[in-house]
Amino acid sequence: MKPKSVIYLLILIVISACSQVAITGRDNIFKNKTFVHLYFETEEECIASQPEPDFFYNCHQQLDFLKDKKVQIMLTDILWIGEYKLEGDTIILTFEPNNEVPDGEIIFEILNPTKLLKIDDQTIWKKMNGNSIWN
Repeated sequence: MKPKSVIYLLILIVISACSQVAITGRDNIFKNKTFVHLYFETEEECIASQPEPDFFYNCHQQLDFLKDKKVQIMLTDILWIGEYKLEGDTIILTFEPNNEVPDGEIIFEILNPTKLLKIDDQTIWKKMNGNSIWN
């Protein structure tokens, strides 16, 4: 094989190794995953903190990664829907600017596959397992 052919072959291998398949695989690690930031250690503490039986304060914040790079987040009692993108170990959520996300952006750092750090307030968000936020 001629030296030029070898160089072209190596370039082709490198380009195919950096293909969209690898990027898509990384992006999909969060698809259909939910992360929560709990205000209380246990469900019992949450229930005990409620002011009255007919009124309920949120006990957590929740982040849901959906299909097609969509995301929804509940910071108080409103569910905001937006999009997300990965940049290295950072997840950038974008929304229409609103009263809870005035600049339309929330940034998380990926600490590991089960923990995210919300950059603006330094809160830890843990991956939800099962159907309960308390697991």
